[in-house]
Formats: sequence, C-alpha cells, structure tokens
Amino acid sequence: MKLRNNLVILLCGALLASAGCKRALDQQPNATFSDANAFRTLNEIQLGVNGAFGRYSAYANHMYVSALLSDEAKLGASNSGQGALTYRFQYGADGTTGGDVTGAYYGWYSLIDQVNRVLAQIDKVAINPGEEPRREVLRGQLLGLRALGHFHLLEMYADRYDPAKTGVPLILTSCATCQPARNTMGQVMAQIDLDLSTAKSLMPAATAANFTDTVLNALNITGYQARIALYKRDYQSAINFATTVINSNIRPLATGTNFRNIWTDANKNQEVLFRRLYTTSTIGGLWTTTGGDIYIAPSDKLVASYAAGDIRLQAYIGNTGGNNYVNKFYTSGLGGRINDIKAMRIAEMYLIRAEAYAKLGTPDLVNGAADLNTLRAARISGYTPVTYATAADLIAAVLDERFKELAFEGFRWFDLKRNNLPVQRLASDANAAWQSLPANSFRWILPIPRDEIIANPNTTQNPGY
Repeated sequence: MKLRNNLVILLCGALLASAGCKRALDQQPNATFSDANAFRTLNEIQLGVNGAFGRYSAYANHMYVSALLSDEAKLGASNSGQGALTYRFQYGADGTTGGDVTGAYYGWYSLIDQVNRVLAQIDKVAINPGEEPRREVLRGQLLGLRALGHFHLLEMYADRYDPAKTGVPLILTSCATCQPARNTMGQVMAQIDLDLSTAKSLMPAATAANFTDTVLNALNITGYQARIALYKRDYQSAINFATTVINSNIRPLATGTNFRNIWTDANKNQEVLFRRLYTTSTIGGLWTTTGGDIYIAPSDKLVASYAAGDIRLQAYIGNTGGNNYVNKFYTSGLGGRINDIKAMRIAEMYLIRAEAYAKLGTPDLVNGAADLNTLRAARISGYTPVTYATAADLIAAVLDERFKELAFEGFRWFDLKRNNLPVQRLASDANAAWQSLPANSFRWILPIPRDEIIANPNTTQNPGY
C-alpha cells in the first residue's frame, strides 16, 4: 500500500526528538530501532504525542484547497501557475495535476499512523502512580487527533454525508503492509464519534485556568463535536455542543483591536479554541510571498461582501499597488507570513448554532437570528439586528456570514459541498470556463491519489477520475 510505504516513519525525526533518538542509538548501536524502544517512558510518549500534533499541519492543505476550489479566492497578480489547475477545476488523481488536492490524503493518514504507533505503546511504559492522570490525558489527545484525521479525510475524499455511502479506509493500527478497503461513511463516523467521546471522558473539565488552545482538551473537542454534528445533520446535538462551548465563556468573541490582533498573533488568548503553532511562513506563504508576490488573492466577490464599518475588511484584506491580498496570516512578531493556524474559533460556534437552529425540524428563527446578530454586532460598527421571516432566509444569511467570517480558514468549499450548493464566481474573478461548478459535479469528491490506487488493490477510486 502506497499509503503505508509513505508512512514508514522516520522515527528519529518524527516520533521523538533527535536527542532521544541519538541516546537510543548510542546505547544500542547494532539494535533495530522500533516503536518499542522508542517509547519507554511517559516523557517519550509525550514526544510522540507532540509529533502527532505537529502532523495536524495537514490542515494547511485543507485551507488552501478550500480557498482554491471555492469563490473566496482568485489567482493573484503574481501568479505563475501556483494552484491554477486546482482553481480551474482541472485537477486529476496524479501528482502532476492533482498534487494540491491529493496531498492531504497522505498528510492525514500520516497523522493517524503516528497516533496509532503511540497508542500501541502507551500502556507498555512504566509510570509512577501519580502519572496515571497524565497518561490518560495523552491517550485522550491521541484519540481526538485520530478522530480529526478521519473526519477531514471524509470531508475531502467522500461524498456529502450519507452513512451508507463509500467513505475512506478506517485505520486503527499501524501496519506497513496492510491494504485496507474503504469503509462506509457511517462506519468511519461511528469510530470518529467514539474516539471523540472517549477522548473527552479522559480529560478534566476545561476552565479558564487550565485551558490552552495548542492541544486538544475537553472544550475544543466539544467544539469539534459541534462541527461534526452539523456536518452529519444532527442539528440538536450541534446546538447542544456549541452551547457548551459558548457558555463556558473561556474564549468569548473579541472586538476592535483585540480582534484585529488575532491575525498577527499578538492576541493569542482571543477567540481561538485550537491552533497549530508555526515558526515558518507555511500559512501566510500559501497566498503571498515574503517578497510581496501575490500568488492567491481574495476574490472580488469576497471583498465586496463586507459592509462599511465591518472590521473584517481591513483585518482580512490588504491592498498594495491596487491589488488585494490576504491580510490574514500576513505577518506576526516572528516575521512576514509566519502565523499560527487558527483551526477553530468561538465565532464558528455561534455560526454552527445559528445554522442548526434554522435547520431543525421546527426551526427556531429567534435564537438562530440572535446568534447571527451577536456575531455581526462584534464585527460591524453601528450594527442593527435583523429578524428573519423564514428558515431559508436565515440559512442563507448564516452561510453568507460564514463566507465572510471564516474566509481562508478552510471552510467555504466544504460549506458549499455539505449544503449541496454550486460554486459561483464573479466574472472579474474567473474566466467563463471556470466561473461555476454545478452542485452535482463529480469534482466535489476529491480524487484518491493514483499511486495509492495502484499500490492497494483493495481500494477504489472516486467516480470521474
């Protein structure tokens, strides 16, 4: 299986810090280096968990692909082919045309493999009695990461959620020679739900004193449960989970300068529920180089969507020489284009709950509108609350707000997909040949990498590729 060949992990570089690897090799110069002798103490388990969190950097691809395939981006003034085939819906399953859309397949399975390797050893290490709570938290973080890896794979490489439809391979153990078939979406989702609920049960309740957004904890796992419940159309659960996160008041909505400073990493305790730390220009560099070349720009459609007085216009969009650029992730105290991934913010919880209220069997337009108005009031100066006469009106307003609020954070393409909506770009953003993508196009399900199909006879390609 090509997937597994790619995941024969460089243990010294990924599973452990180099110093730990050097010590093990110095002590056993002729021995085989394995998971068993890599993980001998709880501190070494911690290093393995750190490595798994590092692999959540695959979310950068999620952000990039969502922008390129949707209507929130356009090819920039300095673009010389970067992401162009993806933007034009001309991607395939091979590495030449499909590298943008297939890369995450190995990225997420790399994370899952890392998790499974560490989980296999976590009960084998000797610990002091007082270390048991720490071990359980680490176990919970690993289970949470495995759930997220499988969820993001479903979003990208499976159809709109239907438990009976073809999903992705469900991987619960590390195996270099296995050739797994694809499970149903329902089977994968059942494991995702189990991993998340088990993970949360192993963690202490989140408080303002113990909360950190750089690791998984009981609060941001609840946030992911809200996101996933919305994805699978379990609207009451989405409301319940989002309410728990909002009512915690641990990361409330930010306003003014505090909000703007989220995007320069100057305010790391504002709104963000989960983030991936970066010390290089990985995120900002997706859109604009440190030299100022604009590869991928915000679409005219996105820029025009912000009302006068909307703080997001300046926070999200910059302009140089008459050309707009992505100001999100543009700079920080570490330098140009060096910013953390904000994988989850409290704003999303308000939007999840508003949409779920609108989509209940008996829609709750009052509470849904209240959530939407709360978010807008934090973003738009002099905002006047709006009421909605129908569920359809509220749903449209929420999706429009998600377009504006969550731009370039990895949501737009997936929002359109799960709502069975087409991509519709402006003429100023795209050539007529790729201004739109019908909701029934096969391209909403991204291709499994071709080399994976060749290497694993038990898997199948998605239709159309």
